[in-house]
Amino acid sequence: MENFGKFTTIVLFMILAPIVNGFVVVKLWHWFIVPTFEMNELRIVEAIGIMMLVQYVRAKKTKDEKEEGDFWEKLLKRIVLLAFMAVFVLFFGWIVQMFM
Repeated sequence: MENFGKFTTIVLFMILAPIVNGFVVVKLWHWFIVPTFEMNELRIVEAIGIMMLVQYVRAKKTKDEKEEGDFWEKLLKRIVLLAFMAVFVLFFGWIVQMFM
């Protein structure tokens, strides 16, 4: 039963993470790219595709470092990092766009 919980959590995180990242890209695109270059708005689906492309290009071939801790601890670290980075980028993006 614990394996099913881990699997379900991983699937939910794999769905949630691209949506959060896509939302951040959509907001940044709206604040900076649309007014500067007079381009069209992005939809979340398009932003997720761009994020997937960037992650594919930046993918590391080897993974030398190993994270320590159990499954739930590693997952919690990743969720906190995702939330912190999203809030951090949106906050400072919002501040910068106020000067445009």
